[in-house]
Amino acid sequence: MIFEPRVEFDLDHYPRLRVWDPEAGHDRYLYLHRLTAYAQGDLDDLWSPLHVHHVDEDRWNNDPDNLEARSPADHTDYHLNGGAPS
Repeated sequence: MIFEPRVEFDLDHYPRLRVWDPEAGHDRYLYLHRLTAYAQGDLDDLWSPLHVHHVDEDRWNNDPDNLEARSPADHTDYHLNGGAPS
């Protein structure tokens, strides 16, 4: 069990924090882009079901202007259509 946050960097994954969630009773990953979107008011809840999309598709570019909150369906549709509007 980990009680303090731990930053994890891996080139194959999004930058993230590993944090203890007392309500869930286990560790969870809190991704930096979600934390940024939450701080900017794009998400009402850190654990919101909304996806946070990187406009330039660079997972390391977490500038607030590069992030968009999207529904899971819209986000998946965007990527399945190669970025083209459906």
